[in-house]
Amino acid sequence: MNVRILVVDDDPDALLLIRLVLRRPGWEVVTATGGAEALRAADQYVPELILLDLMLPGMSGYELCSRLRADPRFQQTPILAFTAMTRRRETDLARQAGANDVIVKPIQADELLNRVQSYLGPAGA
Repeated sequence: MNVRILVVDDDPDALLLIRLVLRRPGWEVVTATGGAEALRAADQYVPELILLDLMLPGMSGYELCSRLRADPRFQQTPILAFTAMTRRRETDLARQAGANDVIVKPIQADELLNRVQSYLGPAGA
């Protein structure tokens, strides 16, 4: 099974780095730079895991997460939120929106791989 991961971030450099890290284990990585694009990509590719930045232009990552969770196809899909903010409020809001976990930027490549693998379980190996 080819694992598909959707990564949403408005920073092209961050998208490139995350894509490189997540492709190492052989996972397929689909990217989007904003909320509307992410919703279209999720609809088209139906990822097994979603990584999203909380600070996106237009539609916030919180709203994107809530909208994804409202879709029955993504109610059980792990959603990991990225943020550069370290205040507990952002973490709480992300979890209320439906995020399974919150990752504080910057993150080391090995830690990112471990976090993603822990949510994919045996299917992601």
